[in-house]
Amino acid sequence: MNGVLLDRVLGTRVFPTGEDEASALLISDLHVPADGGKVLAWLRSVLAAALRLKARVHVLGDLFDSYVTPGQVRRGVWGEVAKMFAAAAAGGVTIDCLHGNRDFLLGPEFVAASRARIVAGGQRGRIGGVDTLLLHGDELCQNDLPYQRAKRWLRHPATRWLARALPVGIALHVAERARRKSRKVIATGNQQRFLPTAAAIEAAFATGASRLVFGHIHQHCHGSHAGRDYWVLPAFDASGVGLFASRSGIGPVRCHDSGELESLPVPPPCPFAS
Repeated sequence: MNGVLLDRVLGTRVFPTGEDEASALLISDLHVPADGGKVLAWLRSVLAAALRLKARVHVLGDLFDSYVTPGQVRRGVWGEVAKMFAAAAAGGVTIDCLHGNRDFLLGPEFVAASRARIVAGGQRGRIGGVDTLLLHGDELCQNDLPYQRAKRWLRHPATRWLARALPVGIALHVAERARRKSRKVIATGNQQRFLPTAAAIEAAFATGASRLVFGHIHQHCHGSHAGRDYWVLPAFDASGVGLFASRSGIGPVRCHDSGELESLPVPPPCPFAS
């Protein structure tokens, strides 16, 4: 699901969310692993809260630790998450998933199994009465030049076709090798390059949106830039924390098994790269 192209932010296509949303739960960087782990239980709590509150769910990328070939949706945790989403959709919950850097190969087979809407880019729309731009956040880390170069060829149609054509076992092996290499690079590289730049934030707000929400950098942050609010979602698999937005406001929350929300303190501003 994409819809009509609204804009582009640093090469990322931005699509409309559709109808105005009275309330929404926003989470990012779940990195659901092959064994499910605690993040699967936290995700169930989010879906329970969405059902109770009649809120839309936005996953701002990296739903899975890796998703590289269509056959995964018929296996293990990937199929389990698809069934969880489909059950929530049957209860009236709309779930939108942005492509992240680890799961940009999520495709129509996942849509069919999960009834979620896959967005190959960002989204913009009114959430809780506020014009809001949603991004994964990798496009904002403009100083991470090796990643930005790799992103261009990884998302080339030919590369995508080849990856999605691989048998599941081979595809998962290739993905795990890539993840190990990525973890090594992140651990040893200049950490400043993995942060969003102030210029990139300005480019995002140049769309005219009043609020910006993104993830990717695995830091929980909130602040204002040129008088407009931004929120950075933490890695959900590390904390189970997301955002709840409604006409009453927006703030970080943790969802409980009952579907109740626990309000959390507002985090500090984001340390932008120069």
